[in-house]
Amino acid sequence: MEDPLGVWCRNHIGSVNRILMFDSKRDLRYIIRLLTQLTILFCAFNLAHAQYGFDVWTVDNGLPQNEIRGITQTPDGYLWIATFNGLVRFDGVHLTIFNKKTPGLPSNQFGSLLQGRGGDLWIDSISDGLIRYHNGVFRAYGRQNGLGDIINGLTGDDNGDVWVLTDGRIFHWDEASDRFTDIAPQSPGLMYRSLLWDLGGFWTRQNNTLRCFTEGRFFDYTLPKQMLKAAIWGAALDQSETLWVETADMKQARITVDDVSHMIEPGTVQNLTVAGIKNDSWTMQVGPRLTRTFEFVSSNQMVSIMPYHFYEDRQGNLWLGTHDKGLYRLQKQSIHSYSQEQGLIDRDVFAIYQDHSGAVWVGAWHSGLTRFADGKFTNYTMADGLPNELVTALFEDREGRFWVGTHGGLAIFDGGRFRKPDGPILPDDAVVQAICQDRQGTLWFGTRLGLARYRNGVTQFFTKKDGLAADSIHVIVEGADGDLWLGGYGGLTRIHNGQFTRWTEKDGLPSNNIWSIYEDSDRVLWIGTYDGGLARFKNGAFTSYSMKDGLFDDGVFRILEDSHGYFWISCNRGVYRVSKRDLNAFATHELSAITSVAYGKIDGMLTIQCNGGIWPSGIKARDGKLWFPTQDGVVVIDSESVAHDYLPPSVMIESSVVDNVLTPVSAQLRIPPGGANVEIDYTALSFTNAAQTHYKYKLEGLDLNWVDAGGRRIAYYSHLPPGKYVFHVIAGNSEGVWNNEGKTLAIIVLAPFYETWWFEMLMLVVLGTLVAMAWKFRVSQLEQAQAAQQAFSRQLIASQEAERKRIAAEMHDSLGQRLIVIKNLAYFLLRSKKDAPADDVDVQTITELRDEASSAIEETREISYNLRPFQLDRLGLTKAVEAMIRTTATASRIRFTSELDNIDDLFPEDLRINFYRIVQESLGNIMKHAQATEVSISVKRRLENVILTIEDNGRGFTPDERGSSSQTSRSGFGLTGMGERASLLGGELKVQSVQGRGTTVMVEIPLKGTRNG
Repeated sequence: MEDPLGVWCRNHIGSVNRILMFDSKRDLRYIIRLLTQLTILFCAFNLAHAQYGFDVWTVDNGLPQNEIRGITQTPDGYLWIATFNGLVRFDGVHLTIFNKKTPGLPSNQFGSLLQGRGGDLWIDSISDGLIRYHNGVFRAYGRQNGLGDIINGLTGDDNGDVWVLTDGRIFHWDEASDRFTDIAPQSPGLMYRSLLWDLGGFWTRQNNTLRCFTEGRFFDYTLPKQMLKAAIWGAALDQSETLWVETADMKQARITVDDVSHMIEPGTVQNLTVAGIKNDSWTMQVGPRLTRTFEFVSSNQMVSIMPYHFYEDRQGNLWLGTHDKGLYRLQKQSIHSYSQEQGLIDRDVFAIYQDHSGAVWVGAWHSGLTRFADGKFTNYTMADGLPNELVTALFEDREGRFWVGTHGGLAIFDGGRFRKPDGPILPDDAVVQAICQDRQGTLWFGTRLGLARYRNGVTQFFTKKDGLAADSIHVIVEGADGDLWLGGYGGLTRIHNGQFTRWTEKDGLPSNNIWSIYEDSDRVLWIGTYDGGLARFKNGAFTSYSMKDGLFDDGVFRILEDSHGYFWISCNRGVYRVSKRDLNAFATHELSAITSVAYGKIDGMLTIQCNGGIWPSGIKARDGKLWFPTQDGVVVIDSESVAHDYLPPSVMIESSVVDNVLTPVSAQLRIPPGGANVEIDYTALSFTNAAQTHYKYKLEGLDLNWVDAGGRRIAYYSHLPPGKYVFHVIAGNSEGVWNNEGKTLAIIVLAPFYETWWFEMLMLVVLGTLVAMAWKFRVSQLEQAQAAQQAFSRQLIASQEAERKRIAAEMHDSLGQRLIVIKNLAYFLLRSKKDAPADDVDVQTITELRDEASSAIEETREISYNLRPFQLDRLGLTKAVEAMIRTTATASRIRFTSELDNIDDLFPEDLRINFYRIVQESLGNIMKHAQATEVSISVKRRLENVILTIEDNGRGFTPDERGSSSQTSRSGFGLTGMGERASLLGGELKVQSVQGRGTTVMVEIPLKGTRNG
């Protein structure tokens, strides 16, 4: 594309000739206006063709005041702006204001802003001393730190050192002592003032010399003789260390660092070059009172700004702070526009085509046609043969004939004019919207009413009835295999070997309203729709892309591919760029989303609304530039010169709100019990296409997957359960470059007291205590019941034994004696009848009486013995047991062995019978059930206990037989009774039996427990 100056000159050459032939009779105002335009374009040419888009922030859109007093960017990426009514922190989208309501800030009025070491901010607060912003905290410095009452200026160097001008003296900040020190105490009479431009330093006058202090050094400049007698109004230092000086009577001079002076002629404008950090440079004009003016071209218009501060950020954006016009941000425009002012016949244009000569044709909607060649615009209307001035299609066939479709029919450009062709013959109102020629030379015309084929002078017309997906056709392209692809209002159609195949939304198209078709070098077909996004057609399958997948807009009016594999797409909201590689990766599920970069007015478009629906609605010219029609001219994009932002954005977590209360964000966010709603504000620091920054976040401990927040910069959570979480946010810039490290914030949601660990432990202790108390109470109840049962058993057994003893005594002393008397009487009677015959009836009766009496006595003695063994009371427990063993042995064929220690004194008298009964019961069970041949009885007396062991080699018994009634002897309770008697003695009964191998009965009685019992 030719430069603006050349274009202007070519289109206004006649006007230039008029200037050269000027005489007093000419219209002076016309010539002045023409010269003004030439001057503007000449300035644009001198700016190396660079155009800048700009945004402005004033009090109308968020600034607290329009007077900018300082600009700097800290290492974390924030841009800080000092104004005369507050300090502003900017992330590219949101302005955060700090003022006297902010802790540590005593004032709203700031005079200058300087960045020191480590990103610290030093702020002159006019009448309230110096403020330092360090580690997120504002702190005031004053006399206690070595400063005077009034701060006159600030300056620094690349190392972060800070010097302050206070009360006309220069003080240096010493971090170690937390004080400012005078750097020239030996020269108290010199009063310094601030240099004017961008905190360049300080100056003072010493006779014929101006002494300047900048970046920690002093420089002396000799004043030119024309200024020696004048008062110095002000001075400024540029990047080359050239000093600009102006006197009170408005004389100006430049003094180089090697002390060469140049007086500036009054009324002349001097250029000042400012170098940027990315090898760019800008030229400003220095005017009266050393004011700087920066002029630049923006969207073909000249803009002039007088910057109070001039600053370049790390992304190459220019920031201009003005005295009363607010804050400007400038960025290079990558799009050039042509409209009526540059020579187009109209603003509202649709069709664009480049012919074989390289000329670009632009069709307007209501005014005709424009041809752009060699930097010159030529316009054509109905006066030049066009059938109608509403142009709807452009095409050049292989014979070099240039076809134009209009609302009045077709025309061919021939000999500088347009004429109607002989064919094709089309139906009335069949407005041609697309033209294509296939490899056989056949011409195809897409109209509102159907498709026309024109071959060898014959026209054939096709409609939906013949197989078309749509009658209204907007686009026709030929594929690499010779197939024709048609799109329009109704779907997609392919013509293969004369056969029609169509696809609609039912077959996978995102929309039936097709406005563009493009086949890439891989023979993949891309279909653009008006309202359904983009479609990819490969191997018979469609893949759809829309805004929910990352497409900037669902309108795809025209698809153009650059040399780097990017698609450039026009829509109603501008032009956007998307990577074809990402689109293919999305189709194969390697990516879950795509990234689009949008371009609009800030990039050079005069309007963002592009046009489409007729063919072709955009071209890739032979020089690689991309042309798109809009409602205000055409836009031309040089994709090779478009800047790319490959740096991932810095991510910051700015603040949090818990239940509508702003909560400071530190290393950890603690949410009190009952905190229902939590908001976390985050941002990514980018000043290029900041609105297109994309965010994802996740609350680790709650969210399983990343939450795609789009451009939203707030995360919301409600009713978080108590626990520990980590909030993690990442961001991607407009190019899709992600900062995957992002930022994290530890969050602790405190539990209510009744959900805390200590309360749970307390409850466990209380519950444990209650369980222990309940257990102890139950055990006490059981012990009491057991004690009662034992007392009852003891009382019952004692009563039984007492009753037995009484009955035994009565039987022995009463019944037994009477039976003895009867027996003795029988003996006396028999003695008296010793001479009586043997068969004497009386003798026989007396003999029977004696024998019965003897038997009764034996039975009485046996019953008495069983009720109460007399040996126990007469001989003691040990002898009683021995006697029982001998008696049992005598009455059986069992061989008994015994080893008995003396235990007569171990048990109280009333308890001895229990030990005896245990032995008696065991021997009785052996006699009745064991079928044993050997029995061993042992009574061992030890210091701590007595152990009774009775073993036999009988048949033994099973656990089921143990509790049966067969184990209950006639003397009492069987094994149960033995256990109770052992318990009364304070001991424990143990029985071990193996079927076929005998039984062992053991009783262990603690001596201490027995004695105490």
